[in-house]
Order: sequence, then structure tokens, then C-alpha cells
Amino acid sequence: MAQNLLILDEKPNARYLIAGWHRNWSDGGGISSGLPKYLVDQFGARKIGRMGPEIEKLCYPFQVAGTHDNYRPACAFEEGLPTVAMHWDNDFYDAGGGLIIFIGEEPWFELDLYGEAFFEAVRELGVEQTVTVEGYNGPAPPDMERRVGCVYSRADMKEDLEKYGIQFSSYGSGGRQGPTIGMALVTMAHYRYADLRVFRLGAMAPMYPFTTQGNQQVGIVTDYRSFFDIMRRVKAMFALDIDLTDLEARGNVESQRLKETLERIGNANSNAKQIIDRARSDYTFTPFQNPGQEQPPNPVELDPGLDRALDDILQNAPEPPDET
Repeated sequence: MAQNLLILDEKPNARYLIAGWHRNWSDGGGISSGLPKYLVDQFGARKIGRMGPEIEKLCYPFQVAGTHDNYRPACAFEEGLPTVAMHWDNDFYDAGGGLIIFIGEEPWFELDLYGEAFFEAVRELGVEQTVTVEGYNGPAPPDMERRVGCVYSRADMKEDLEKYGIQFSSYGSGGRQGPTIGMALVTMAHYRYADLRVFRLGAMAPMYPFTTQGNQQVGIVTDYRSFFDIMRRVKAMFALDIDLTDLEARGNVESQRLKETLERIGNANSNAKQIIDRARSDYTFTPFQNPGQEQPPNPVELDPGLDRALDDILQNAPEPPDET
């Protein structure tokens, strides 16, 4: 590894890593930037390291014309004197119980170098599985479970991943599409770091093509229901000791609020109602089932005569209309 790519002050016992990014292109619902920060706060996680000065020097611009200070490095002064050196945040936190949390800033340049620093940390800490969390916006019905998509770095991971109610993405297979930072790291792991197990979970956060009087798009900016639907999968995968009641409650409140907003919009505008109804009818997701929990009992066996009668009814029922 090149010098100055990674600085680890501690190397706690680690098994799993959850990673997200500020200023991430794929940050619908605030998932990538908000979920890791929420976890750091919930666990009281301690900062144990960061990507080094070479990453800060080579992977970011000083500024982007027209964006004011959105992409400038952070700094601070006190009574005129600098108190915090210019920096970009790419930090590793120890949450205990073998869990590491990474909160980064999406790189602009030298992705290979950034990936080298990231995967060096994974190896140095002994991480067994890494999940990157991201989000994208779409017309997800607010009162329904979020759709969670997945890409993964090793073929032998699929059998385990498919137990947790996810949809495997074919992003880019139909034409050129650029990867998110999470997808890029999964791809790098597949081709360059084949010993590592890395996957990306991305949830659809509700956002509709309507605007309010304040010119704000109708949706959920910080989608705690997406946080919840991602984390209940990760909790089961990694056997994490975390209470998700707060996330579920926050998600339910936000989702109910958006549902009521959409109902008002639909009642006031028939075209909007058609869009909302069509989004609901077209929406698909794979429901989450925890493989570690006891499954519902087998259904009651029917009398053979009744079973045949029901079968005849189903076979002779008319086909539903094709709305595709």
C-alpha cells in the first residue's frame, strides 16, 4: 500500500463493516449519508481511524464553480485563529460487537486510490463482510415495505443473500450506466480483491413528480422506513444487537404523513391520482423474512373433496386485465 492512504489509531476485533457517504450521488432518502450517522449515534461508536492525507490531496477538488462551498474542504476558526485543518471526512468508527461503521465523502478523482485505502482498512481490521448502503428516489407507496436491491462481489454470496428479501439488480446490463460509489467498490472487490465479501443494499425512497407551493418535490427527504428495511436485513445477516423500534416508529410517522399528502393531491387532481394509483399498482418488492425466526406453521390440510372444488374454481376464474 502507498504511504499516507490510511491511518488507524486502533485495530479492534472486527467482523462486519457498514459504509455510507456524504454528498453521494446515490443518497435518495438520505440513506447513504444518514443511516451510518444514525448508527454511530445509536451505538455511541468511537472514531478509530481515517483515510490519510494522500486521499485528501488527490481525490477531491478544492471547489466546483457555481456550488459555493458545497465541495470545499471543511475547516474552522476561533477568534480568527485556525482550529481545525482543512479536511474531508472519511472516518472509521468502532461500534463494538465486531461492527465497524465508515462515513465517507464520495471521491471525485482517483477512485482506484480511494478503493485501495478502503479495502486496506477492511483487511487491516479483519472485516469478514462489508455492506455499502445507498438510496434512490422513486414512487414507492409510502405505507408499503421498501424495495431493497442488491449487488455483490462473489458468486458464492448469492445463496445466503437471497434469504433476506432482496432483489438482485441488473443495473447497466441494458446499456451504459455509471456506477454509484457503492456499486463501484463492489465491482472493484469482484475484479481486484476477490478474497473480500462486499455487497451493496440500495432502497427506493418515496419521491413523486409533484411539487408543493414552496417548490419542494413531494416525498421523504430522510426516509427512516428505508433505514429500517435495510437495517432489519443487516441485523439478521450480521446478528447485530440493536433495537430497531425507533427506526420503525419514525418511518411509520413519515410514511403516514406522505400518504395523507398524496391522498389530498389525488383528491384535488384526477391526473395526479392516476399517477399515484399507477405507481402503487406497478410497485413490486420482495418482502423481508428473517431466516432466524420461526416460520408460520404449515397451513391446515383441506378435505380432498373441498381441495378439488377450490382447484376447479381457480382454474376457471377469468384472467386479470393486462395493464402493461
